[in-house]
Amino acid sequence: MEVNVESRHIGLASSNPAKLAYATDRLADEHEQLRRQLRSLEASAKEVSWIDNTAEGMHILQDLRLKAAHFEEELEWHAAWEEQELYPFLINYFHSQQAPTIMPSFWVLEKDHQLGVSFLQSFKEAVVDITPIFNKKQLTETASYLLQACLILNDHLTMEEQFVLPLTDRVLMDLESFFS
Repeated sequence: MEVNVESRHIGLASSNPAKLAYATDRLADEHEQLRRQLRSLEASAKEVSWIDNTAEGMHILQDLRLKAAHFEEELEWHAAWEEQELYPFLINYFHSQQAPTIMPSFWVLEKDHQLGVSFLQSFKEAVVDITPIFNKKQLTETASYLLQACLILNDHLTMEEQFVLPLTDRVLMDLESFFS
């Protein structure tokens, strides 16, 4: 996730409150879809700790690896939309105001995203290294990478909403007052 700071692309909501409202709704909808997937991944990863049969645990982890890869694709697709459209608009909009810059907050969001994805990668790599001689402790440790990714990414989505949604609300209020 890398925000293009130099971008002057403000087509998303340049004087169009309906487009910005759509983007806000899209953000919330996509976050809810991602959260549902995170909850499912987390529940299955926790299941590995409860299972005594290592062969069954290995099977669950193999299945989770595929689901985690699918989740990561959707997460990256969502992040690309944010980076290419939503964030550049907000950065450009608030850049012109006499207020502290919002860039550090976007950098924190980016680092948080990267950390979550790195735990997803660690999980997927650890699953590839599983052998039939793995014991329950090793399976649980492997699942812990995914659990950590779920925790970080769920918090990331919440933090992003707590930061971005008030900004979009402010832009909508500014546009409303400008056009009234």
